[in-house]
Amino acid sequence: MAILRTVLWSLAKRAAADPRVQKKAGQAFRTVDRKMDKAADKVADVAAAKDPAREAGKMLGAFLSGEKRPKG
Repeated sequence: MAILRTVLWSLAKRAAADPRVQKKAGQAFRTVDRKMDKAADKVADVAAAKDPAREAGKMLGAFLSGEKRPKG
């Protein structure tokens, strides 16, 4: 098992030293980073649109007034 680990480690080090691999890794990182930024922006927009305190207040108000569903 130690031999296999040593061989894999040396292959990984060689691949990491290759400029082509480094360039591809940089491109992949930038692509993933852009996608994560877009996803985070979408989550922030949804969170801003749905205020949990306001939603809870609407539900409590509807319950106390006898409505079946809150309006708005």
